[in-house]
Parts: sequence; structure tokens; C-alpha cells
Amino acid sequence: MYTRKDSIFAVVMLICGFLYCNLIFVTNSGFGVTLFTVIFCTVTVVYLTQSGFRQTRGSLAYLGIIALAAVNFSLNDNNIIKGFLIIFLSVSAVYWICVSTGRRLEHRISIYLFADFFHQLFVVPFWNFACCFGGIRHLLLKNRSGKGLLSGIIGIFFMLPVLILVVTLLTDADAAFEGLVKHFQFSISESIFIYLRQLILGIPIACYLYGLIYGDLHGKNTDLVTLDLVDRKAAALKFAPGVTVYSALTVLNLVYVIFFLSQLSYLFSAFGNSLPETMTYAEYARRGFFELCAVSGINLAVIVIAHAITKRERERIMRIETVVLCLFTMMLIVTALSKMGMYISYYGLTQLRVYTTWFMILLLLVFIIITIRQFRKFNGMKIATVGFLILFLGLCYSNMDGIIAKYNIDRYQEGSLERIDVGAMSQLSDAAVPYLYELYQKTDDKSLKTELRAAIFEIPVRSGPSYQETFRDWNLQKMKADQIRKRI
Repeated sequence: MYTRKDSIFAVVMLICGFLYCNLIFVTNSGFGVTLFTVIFCTVTVVYLTQSGFRQTRGSLAYLGIIALAAVNFSLNDNNIIKGFLIIFLSVSAVYWICVSTGRRLEHRISIYLFADFFHQLFVVPFWNFACCFGGIRHLLLKNRSGKGLLSGIIGIFFMLPVLILVVTLLTDADAAFEGLVKHFQFSISESIFIYLRQLILGIPIACYLYGLIYGDLHGKNTDLVTLDLVDRKAAALKFAPGVTVYSALTVLNLVYVIFFLSQLSYLFSAFGNSLPETMTYAEYARRGFFELCAVSGINLAVIVIAHAITKRERERIMRIETVVLCLFTMMLIVTALSKMGMYISYYGLTQLRVYTTWFMILLLLVFIIITIRQFRKFNGMKIATVGFLILFLGLCYSNMDGIIAKYNIDRYQEGSLERIDVGAMSQLSDAAVPYLYELYQKTDDKSLKTELRAAIFEIPVRSGPSYQETFRDWNLQKMKADQIRKRI
């Protein structure tokens, strides 16, 4: 049964669905994302509070994480990071609603976090997808005029495709009618059609958001995934005899022993800053990274699957096998980090080198937690989650493109970097412009000056000449870069 608050919130979510398409569905996410997040979180907090769900210390912590992620869009201009940040922001908002309404399977961060994500991202919103229409219907059916309005809206909605088809055919059939239609289109301007499209696209978004919040608040379809169900499914997976898994892990660990012994001089040459014969620094570092990804990915998958399917017969053997596998993986990660450091010392920084290094550090953290967890019981999932949040938000707020440009320019000016790849730096975001401009002012090399000027003006070319930037794209780094371009 819908209350008046539920019905009004359904209308508000329709507006939020429209604003999502209007403020976020743009080429370059900026202030629009921050603005939408503020609006959405504000109306959601009001609705939850009015319905008896006040923010707790835990839910406020997650709301603070959402705020940090949202503000970043108005400060920084790195579109690669923003792509991941949009996903992070969306998932964080869903989990915040789950925490605010007390619908987590376990009232803390634990291994059930993955089940919570599945439950909240897919089950609750889609099982309550039509509730938004139910709330609006309840609001309109309270009086006779509302019933007539609802019937009229439904009639127009179903007749709209027919109207479009008929108007198109009549336009092709008669020149006078074609002129009238074009004049009408010009009179109402193209903006109306853009807003209409955004409104239509916003309806499923509104249904998703309302289904999630309304479902969690009232407990509707929130019992489809329960703690007992997850435990029973996990127990059903434990079908493999312990001796089978232990034997397989032993063979795998022996393979890694042979591998490390046979490749000892190659793998650890980075620690001595030496290079194997017939290899360049680029080939050496890239090969090390792909080894890291392949071996670490396989090892992590093997550990997870082994622990998931093994019948608990001899847990001590499983812990020993896991520790050995983790140690081999961490050795390779540390070696790869050393090689990446050597590569950077010779060729400087790029986005790819920074992101792969960040990923290596994250993997190292995961394997350290898994290793310690074999000796001592603690909430490893919580530590891993907090570690990921610190690393990810640290990367987002680090002004990485600015650091890359500054590092390469400083080393070039010191003479420790033979050449500066201006072409590569032109692929960075507007965060790099102040450092490129500083070098542009200092250098007397006319050729370099020309390259730097071209790079500074090449960075903002994003979506072609027809794209018009608006307040939705605004961010602080872009504003500062545009001021510099005006001075050149």
C-alpha cells in the first residue's frame, strides 16, 4: 500500500530520472554529476527521514564517501578516472541506501558484501521496477480529475508512435504540410525534442531508483536473498574431497618452484638495475607486467575456487598450500614493481605505467591479507575494502595527470630524462596544462615551444567542433587551463 510520501517520492524520482540524463549523459562528466548527486542524496535523505529511517553513523560514513566521489567531478579533468568513478559512485549510492534502511545481510562489511551487491544492484530494484508507476497511479487516482489525467496520459503515450508515423507519411505526401511541420519544429526549437528524449530515457532510470529505495524501505521483495540462502548455496558448492584439491595445489606450487628456479636471473635482474641480453627496457617491463597479470589472476582464482569447493577435512594443509601460493605471487608482484620502477627511471611516467603500478599495489594488498588470514582470524574483507577505498580515492584526488607532466618535465630540465614526449603528454587531461605552459614560458627551443603550444590547445579537443560545452562539463582544472589558453 502506497502512502502520500511514497507517491510524491515517485514523482520526484521521475524528475531525478530526467536530471540523470540531462546532467550526466554528456560527453565530459563534470559539475553536472556533482549537482545530480547532491539533488538525489538530498531528496533520498528527506524521504527516508520522513519514513522513519534516520541516518546513522555508519550510513553517514558511506554518504561521506559518495560526497568525496561526487566532488571530484567538479575538481579534476581525468576522463579515464571519471569513467571508473561513475561506476564507483553508482555502486556506493546503492550500498548507502542498503545501509540506511538496514537491509544488509550482515550488519558489517564481510564476505557477504558480494551477496549484498548482487541483491541490491539486481534483485531489489528490478523486482520492484513497476512500483514507481504504482506510486504515481495511487496519487492520481485519489480524485476524479486525477483519474482523467492518468487516462489521458496513457492514451497519448500509446498513440505517440502512431502520431509520429502518420505525421511522417503526411509530410512526405504534401509539400505544404511539410512546410507547416518544419515551421512548427523551428518554433518550438530543437531543445524541446532533446528534453523529451531525456524525459523518456529517464523513466527506466527513475523506476530502477524508486524500486530500490521503496523496496528497501518497505521490505518489499528484499527476502529473495537471505543470509541462510547464501550459506546454503555456499555449502552446496563444497563438493570436492580435500585430498583432490590439496594434490592439485601441491602440483601447482611445484610448478612455480621450478619456474622461479629456472628464471631466477631473469626475474630478479630488476633489483640490480640490470637488463637481460637481447631485451630493451620497454620489452623487459611489459613482459613482466603481463606475467604479473596472468599469474596473479590465475593464483587468485585458484585460491578462491579451492576454498569455495573444498570439503573441510584438513584445514591446516589448505592453509599451508594457500600461504605458499600467496608467497610465490607476492614475489612476482614485487619483482614486477621493481621492473616497472626501472622502466620509469629510464622513460618517465605515462598514464598506463601509473595505473598498472597502482593495480600491482592493490593486488599485493589482497595477497598480503589472504596470507595473514591463514594464521589469524580477522575481518579481511573489511580491511581489503578500506584499503581499496583509500587507494582508489587517493588515485582520484592525486591529480595524476598533473603529477605525470610535472615529473617528466622536471626530469627533462634536470637532464635525467633524455627527451620529453610532448605528443604523449598531449593525451593527458587539462591537469597537465599548467606544467606544459610553465615549460613553454621557460624554454628557448622554438621547436619544443611549438610542440608545447600545440599540445596545450590539442588537449581540449574532445568531441569535435560541433560539441558545445555547458556547465555540466565544468571542472576546476579545465577552467584554469582555459585561462592559460587565453594568455597564449
